Amino acid sequence: MNKVVPIMMAMALTAPLSLSAMQIASANLTSDAPKTNSDATVVVGSATKPKFTAHSAKEMSKADDAAADAANSANVLLKKRLHGLQQYQAAFKQTVTDAQGNIVHEAQGTLTMMRPNKLRWETTFPDETLLIADGEAVWNIDTFVEQVTIISQDQAIKDNPIVLLTANDDETWDSFVISKLDDAKASSTLEQYQIVPKSTDGQIKSLTLGFNSDGILSTLDMLDAQDQTSALVFSKQDLDFAIDTAKDNLFSVDVPQSYIIDDQR
Repeated sequence: MNKVVPIMMAMALTAPLSLSAMQIASANLTSDAPKTNSDATVVVGSATKPKFTAHSAKEMSKADDAAADAANSANVLLKKRLHGLQQYQAAFKQTVTDAQGNIVHEAQGTLTMMRPNKLRWETTFPDETLLIADGEAVWNIDTFVEQVTIISQDQAIKDNPIVLLTANDDETWDSFVISKLDDAKASSTLEQYQIVPKSTDGQIKSLTLGFNSDGILSTLDMLDAQDQTSALVFSKQDLDFAIDTAKDNLFSVDVPQSYIIDDQR
């Protein structure tokens, strides 16, 4: 099975063109080029390019400010949506497709989350698997081979937008660019937000979250560095279930003595 996606689950605008990126090649100007006033165009060889004026720079500054305002608004709106997910439990159906749209993996199971930084991912089809993030480490339990692999949660969630599902701190949120998809870009009638890491070193290129009319998380689409897309559709969402962490062991692991432990922290 594809183990990358559940591990990623445990962690987890094009910028306006700048003036420097649109430099005019003054070296190509010839002495025969016609003289111009401040509002005219500069002739470079046989090509005519617009000259940037104080007015055009001001307009670009307005565009930058508008983009920044939109990003800040999306950030605030998404924080509000996710703040309602202090705890979240749902059944899921997962479909993983490659860059050509071919299905490479399908799975079903349950997802349980609690803010901050706790997650339980359990599949029932096609195999029974369990992955737990307890806030400090990620435990991947493979019952078939009786082995547990442990990795640092800080390392697992590095540059992974999935972390915003359970993270509260501003420092983590500042690591991502968030945009609210308008009706023309959204792939459904859901309210959708796209999250893109500012760093390009991570394994996840983007994460898109979809919320229904009640503001409840209903879909999650994740594009990874190999251009594989993992699409999750949630059902039976419960935001008010009772949790007895000491009794239920939802976010803790009791490893049988017969299991091999591979501790990579």
